[in-house]
Amino acid sequence: MHFIYGDSHFHFSTDALDLLRKEKIIAPLLSHLERLIWIVLKAAEKRLFRLLTADLTLEHRSGLDGLLHADAGRRGTARLSWLREPPGVTSAKSVKQIVERLVFLRELELPAMPAILHQNRILQLARKCSKYQTQPLLRFKAERRHALLRAHLFELSQDLTDQALDQFDKLLGELLRKGERRQEKHFHTNARKLNSHLTILARAAEAFLLARTEGNDPVTAVLTAVSEPQLAATVDSAKQLLRPENLDSLDLIESRYTPMRQSLLSLYQALDFQPVRKSEPALAALEYVSDLAERRKRVTAREQKVGKVKMIAPLGHLTERWRKHALQGDDIAPNYYEAAAFEALKGRVRSGDIAVGGSRRYRAFEGYLLPAPHFEHLTQKSQTRLAVSNEAEAYLADKQREILERLVALQESIGKVEGSLCLDEKGHLYLPPLEKEIPAEVERMRPRAYGMLPPVKLPDLLLELDNWTGFLRPFTHLTSGDAPVGEAKLILVAALMGMGMNLGLTKMEQSCPYTYRQLSWSVDWHIREETLLASLACLDNFVLSAPLSRSWGDGTTSSSDGMRMHVGVKAANAEYNAKYFGAGRGTNIYTHAADIWVPFGKPQVIGTNEEALYAIDALCHHESDLHIREHYTDTGGSTEHVFALASLLGFRFAPRIADALSKKLYLLDEVGEHGPLNTLLFDQVNKKLIIEQWDEMRRVASSIRHGTVSASLLMRKLAAYPRQNQVARALTEMGKLERTVFLLEYFRDAALRRRILIGLNKGEALHALARQLFFGRLGELRDRALEDQIHRASCLHLLVAAVAAWNTIYLTEAFATLRKGGEDIAEATLAHIAPLGWEHINLIGNYHFAPQPGRSLENLRPLRVVESKEEKEATSWVAS
Repeated sequence: MHFIYGDSHFHFSTDALDLLRKEKIIAPLLSHLERLIWIVLKAAEKRLFRLLTADLTLEHRSGLDGLLHADAGRRGTARLSWLREPPGVTSAKSVKQIVERLVFLRELELPAMPAILHQNRILQLARKCSKYQTQPLLRFKAERRHALLRAHLFELSQDLTDQALDQFDKLLGELLRKGERRQEKHFHTNARKLNSHLTILARAAEAFLLARTEGNDPVTAVLTAVSEPQLAATVDSAKQLLRPENLDSLDLIESRYTPMRQSLLSLYQALDFQPVRKSEPALAALEYVSDLAERRKRVTAREQKVGKVKMIAPLGHLTERWRKHALQGDDIAPNYYEAAAFEALKGRVRSGDIAVGGSRRYRAFEGYLLPAPHFEHLTQKSQTRLAVSNEAEAYLADKQREILERLVALQESIGKVEGSLCLDEKGHLYLPPLEKEIPAEVERMRPRAYGMLPPVKLPDLLLELDNWTGFLRPFTHLTSGDAPVGEAKLILVAALMGMGMNLGLTKMEQSCPYTYRQLSWSVDWHIREETLLASLACLDNFVLSAPLSRSWGDGTTSSSDGMRMHVGVKAANAEYNAKYFGAGRGTNIYTHAADIWVPFGKPQVIGTNEEALYAIDALCHHESDLHIREHYTDTGGSTEHVFALASLLGFRFAPRIADALSKKLYLLDEVGEHGPLNTLLFDQVNKKLIIEQWDEMRRVASSIRHGTVSASLLMRKLAAYPRQNQVARALTEMGKLERTVFLLEYFRDAALRRRILIGLNKGEALHALARQLFFGRLGELRDRALEDQIHRASCLHLLVAAVAAWNTIYLTEAFATLRKGGEDIAEATLAHIAPLGWEHINLIGNYHFAPQPGRSLENLRPLRVVESKEEKEATSWVAS
């Protein structure tokens, strides 16, 4: 038993000592107490294993063991390895493969997890099992092996369900985009012909109109301008090229739907779709399609006879857009009928109107929130951890007063207060640009200070920093809870560098004295998201406590932004975006940066248009001593929902909004004339809706604060259905009010706009260092699984924070030395010198050049011995 930072044994030992003091029992020797705790933990583990295996039959146990043996039908790969394979790039084939795995898991017919078992305990066991290959699992005792596998398969089933739904969502979106691209290609291919037809028809129309004006015969005039055969040929050709008047491209998707039909249908049949309402047209239509498919029939008419039964097709899912393609009198186009049903299903699942059994991210909306009675209890005890009143009327009264005060202040500041709104010569309002305020001394002092920093190799930097902070201690072993010491710590540093610098463990093996097996073992058993987050918090706290950090900030403001990364493999989450990735595919690493120039919280790998969903996540759960009160984002990270939730949670949300003067300002009640501000757009919010949904909005925010659900997941749900969900609509109305309050100050206060700009620039500086560190593999992500991408991003953030922490100490020494030499360095100068320089850090290692003994063609270097896959698995296993 070891008393180490981040080790759960430490907390058990502390609790045991507290209990002995409380009961007035003399504590035994520390070694005896540790031994007792160890015995209790082992007994608890055995009890847990018995609980998980008590209801397993011999058939269940045989099925679990069968997962660990080579399967001849899968080229000798064990079923467990097959189940763990990451999803491929979005395609019908990939959906089919995921569904096959889900069906296989369902056929095992494992019983439901015991209700008394906490979800976090199941997750811990599942993570532990995921680190083992098949051969090590076979060596475990049956009870332990079966318990680990059961927890692992439970979590794996949820992951596969979510993966299937994500692929389904993207596949339907891609289907519609294919129609749009075919239409674009049609116009591009026929551009010359269309232009020629327009020219001829324009000439004919012009002749017609001129003849009508001059009183001449229009027909003669038209045929004089354009011959009748030419005009007829042009009209016939134009009809062939004509697209619908509204440029709807649905008529171009039918041939694209056919190849994916079977995969989509198998997905519907495999998943448990649960409607929140009694009637759900999309499910009724797909159930009808599925029934016919079992009889090898398709939907071809409103009424059709199958055997002796007359069946009537449900049509409630067909919107006006789909109806014109799916219905042709009494006949039905089956492909359009089904595609419309799948698109409706996609929207309803996104919104939460249809839940999916066995899913982690697509449960019923109520399932994500604190239970209503529990929230009522928290409200009575004043433990909701929210920043707003329990009464909606009090909140609205405060907002109305605040808006009135800021309107008056803004109106009085126009043209009088520097940096406030101004009127141009035409009487139009505009925001004056911010003037540069970085002291000239910064450009001279920065290279001088960094020139004094000692050159250092990155491994030495990390180990030196660990001596100061102990930031490697949280990387405890998954099973034993021991922190790495001695050589294990050195291997851990090498593994962190291999992951965070994107070198990969194979290349890292060539650059360090450790083998691939040692590095991968360290990654599997020591580097986890919780250990990375704890280590990052340790470095953040270290920088926050450094005297120099007071020149940069006090840890109360932060910013978030995405760092776009190319993805060099066929990853399911990689997306096309020509603006950022050209012809390739990529994704977005979304990071939070504190005002003291360090990243905090868990980074997220997200889509390029999803930044607003993740703006709040790290603010609530980052484990560091930062007390964030004000947060900045770009326009892409701001929505009404973010404004509302930030206010409920007690954060001041301050985004840099592009074209801010074009945004509407919202009021609760009319406030009369606004003078020069009358040119701005004003509207009123739905005050009644905010009052009606006040308690539900508070329950949503409290659920985020207490960790019941992540802000990103809940906001994704809310954003999907603003029209149907009253809470989502109310949050939108509240967000309009909060954005108005913010904009009224944003227009008046140049200091606020400058603070936002500085905060966002700090995030960009972190990205610059991150790109320098992440140079391996051309700076591209090469991981197919989303979890692996997040894992790599977290390692990168830890390296960025380590560089910032090490630089902070040595910059402090450099500035102290300069001041001792008579230099006068102002605090304003220090505020702009970031601890993110890297020129003095050797990031690429050392190459050794030495004379080599001559080798002839008859004296080549010996080849390496290649082990089989089974030998590698057997020798790589280390007993926990």
